Amino acid sequence: MQTWRSMPKGMFLKSLDFATSVYTPRKGFSLIEYCRERGISHAEPLSMELFSSYGVWAQQQLVPHLENVLVTRLAQSNGIFEITLADGATLTARRVVMATGLAYFAFLPPVLRGLPQELVTHTSQHRDFERFRGKDVVVVGAGQSALEAAVLLHEAGARPQLLSRGYGASFAGPPRDPRPLRHRVLHPMSVLGPSRTGFFLQHVPHGLHFLLRDAKRVQVTRKLWGPWGSWWLAPRYLGKVPGIPYHEIASAKPRDGRIALRIRDVKTRAEKDLVVDHVVAGTGYEPDIDTITLLDRELSSRIARIERAPRLSMNFESSVPSLYFVGAASAFSFGPIVRFVAGAEFTAPTVARHLARAGTRASNTAATFATAR
Repeated sequence: MQTWRSMPKGMFLKSLDFATSVYTPRKGFSLIEYCRERGISHAEPLSMELFSSYGVWAQQQLVPHLENVLVTRLAQSNGIFEITLADGATLTARRVVMATGLAYFAFLPPVLRGLPQELVTHTSQHRDFERFRGKDVVVVGAGQSALEAAVLLHEAGARPQLLSRGYGASFAGPPRDPRPLRHRVLHPMSVLGPSRTGFFLQHVPHGLHFLLRDAKRVQVTRKLWGPWGSWWLAPRYLGKVPGIPYHEIASAKPRDGRIALRIRDVKTRAEKDLVVDHVVAGTGYEPDIDTITLLDRELSSRIARIERAPRLSMNFESSVPSLYFVGAASAFSFGPIVRFVAGAEFTAPTVARHLARAGTRASNTAATFATAR
């Protein structure tokens, strides 16, 4: 839960309560049950603080033996994985599951890379926005994190503007409850919201892995749920945060303690200058093996890719046998559902079954070898 616990204060989840539970086959550990037992409202929106507290509680109840130590290096020698921990300890394993979440995948547009953090940051790098009071800030993007960052900046006393390549801020309508029968038939409820596509992805989670070629699957994963904000954010945004729609950053460079932007109209290609105190990139996350710094370079070089993400089998196994990737890292192999918490209901049993079969094979091989000796 480290990523969620480090999110800006006052930020909320976009997902629904019934789709935001830590997966376990045991009953009594859903987010709704956690809230009900404590008399906590789980109505939308759900705060990051609530979700991270629930996640830590679930871990303490279900996996109390977890060793909370940072892994600093993963290498492989003679088929055995070698793991180094931050406290200097080392251990070995025959199989490794990489469940690093979003921690390594914060995406900055190339034009903003290499600039000092005093001038450019990603939304994931902030706990609050108080230090921007009275400052001019450009927020890049149009998804939930960008829109919510712009709102929190405004509420902290900053002067934000939202710069986006598209229309700008777009918000979903409030949920209808009860939904009309026609709407329920045409848009069945899923963990990704009311959607036939979401319903398909939830109930046929291997579907995109088998039905689409890599390039099309990547396109679907990136575009299927485009940038938009939750309905409850709209009143805090509209009329308060000015936008610069249909623009992109052509260049950016420091100037006298501020950042000078050259922005370009994506339609007319006309350019103009904009000087601000800071740029916050609400540009999401992109799976990239090379940004996982704990991976040994030699090991990383042997992992087949889909773009920069690992290419995975139907069991989430990479081209390096016995090395698995789950969560956001697996999205280009399985589609968008595995990026969400709800995707663990498909991922965890799939990986667990494969690990169990691999362990059984290894045990039978060892027993046969011992008998032969």
